[in-house]
Amino acid sequence: MTTPIQTLVYGVIGNPVKHSISPKIHQFWYDQHDIAARYIPLELADETPEEDLAALARSGFSGLNITLPYKTEAMRAASDVDEAAKLIGAVNTLTLKLDPKGKRVWSATNTDHSGFLWSLEDWLDDLSETAAIIGAGGAARAVAYALSNRGIKLHIVNRTLSRAEELMADLKLAGANCYPMEKLASLAETADLVINTISLGHSGGELALPPTQSGKFMDISYGAAAEPTLKAARNAGWTTMDGLPMLVGQAADAFKLWFDIDPDRAAALAKCREWTGT
Repeated sequence: MTTPIQTLVYGVIGNPVKHSISPKIHQFWYDQHDIAARYIPLELADETPEEDLAALARSGFSGLNITLPYKTEAMRAASDVDEAAKLIGAVNTLTLKLDPKGKRVWSATNTDHSGFLWSLEDWLDDLSETAAIIGAGGAARAVAYALSNRGIKLHIVNRTLSRAEELMADLKLAGANCYPMEKLASLAETADLVINTISLGHSGGELALPPTQSGKFMDISYGAAAEPTLKAARNAGWTTMDGLPMLVGQAADAFKLWFDIDPDRAAALAKCREWTGT
């Protein structure tokens, strides 16, 4: 009599989350590696999901990815959080473990910063010496953490200057500078790289980017949410990239954490382009 194969269960938590292509990415890798697993999108309604996340650990989930608006709240649901996630102030990956009493609990990390860095290195032959980051939220923190660890000088641009200054202080960004949004155009004239982490695609907002012949612009959103900023940047001469490679990179790092397998990122990214029409 053969022993039945147990199906592992993973998922992504967010609100909204139905649009997420993360289930397709992970299923693509499950199929490649013949892994008996499922990856489920779970949309929560509560602003404080600690009890729901604890219940998911007890109910048999082996790992979770966390997206907006729960990346900060998920830290409180974890029994331990690694140092990078503590500095960033947000987690996007939970991995099941057993505590000393045998209780099923979550261990938390953040793969947004490593996924972003992979996407940047895959895109550019040489990393920039200076970069301007637009925004000061959780995504901006992950981007700033990744770039600062590579010795890149940072300019943080945000509508609310105090939030940019808080980001700089929390991440201990020596040599970084903070500016109000009105300074973006002048900063972009000298920055090698500009990274947008704020959502403008659905609000009709625009970024004041000056003309360039060599500047690089990345919007960490993708699809319709990124197209307005990417189009404006291209029209001004910027070489552009959307956030799909970062999405694949952070998913791959979570997958590697869960299965000890570094999956095929290039093939998954090609599939993402196919699925999104970009």
